[in-house]
Amino acid sequence: MNEKPSCRVHLFRHGETANSKEVCFNGHFDVGLSAKGENQFREWADVLKDAPLKAIYSSDLDRTRTSARLLGEPHQLEPVTYPELRELCFGAWEGLSINEVEKQFPQQLEERLKNIEAFQVEGGETFEQLKQRVVPRFEKIISMHPNEQIALVCHGGVNRVILSHLLEVPIKRIFRVKQDYATLNIIQYYGDEPVVELLGGTASKVAPALDKKIAIQ
Repeated sequence: MNEKPSCRVHLFRHGETANSKEVCFNGHFDVGLSAKGENQFREWADVLKDAPLKAIYSSDLDRTRTSARLLGEPHQLEPVTYPELRELCFGAWEGLSINEVEKQFPQQLEERLKNIEAFQVEGGETFEQLKQRVVPRFEKIISMHPNEQIALVCHGGVNRVILSHLLEVPIKRIFRVKQDYATLNIIQYYGDEPVVELLGGTASKVAPALDKKIAIQ
């Protein structure tokens, strides 16, 4: 690869949510963080306090905005928010747990698993539609920061469509990419060519690498 390093992206999933005791289809449902979720990003803020971040972006939902605000405090950076970076809209499933969906919408979960790329809840989006709104905004953000380091705090579905786009993984395979709460993905651009250097990193594992000057230059 002959190109010099250009934009370096720290792509996070938001911290643990206040309703995390049950797996919920939060989508655009504006749930906040749990105390643990806030602490996860205080830890990340400490780990990355010396990283030369120039900007922090997030969706306009509370769980990402709060995570991004905590991350930006050591850098005196306020997050710039975009609605295009919101999670997949789950329509009639918004805010419901898996058990509630199974009771209210029998067999739809099974249909979704069989047809990940095209399944659409009433009033919701497909993953292809999510990709069509997320990727152009992501690429616009990248174009604004040549030769700079930035952070994005997004959602599990959003991160998966970004990573699947960069890695040319079909939408139907996106759940092969694990995205736990508060995990970090690092994308290093060389000109227009992205290299995913880290997938699903945790603060406890990234911090020692930083001490050895391995992870983030």
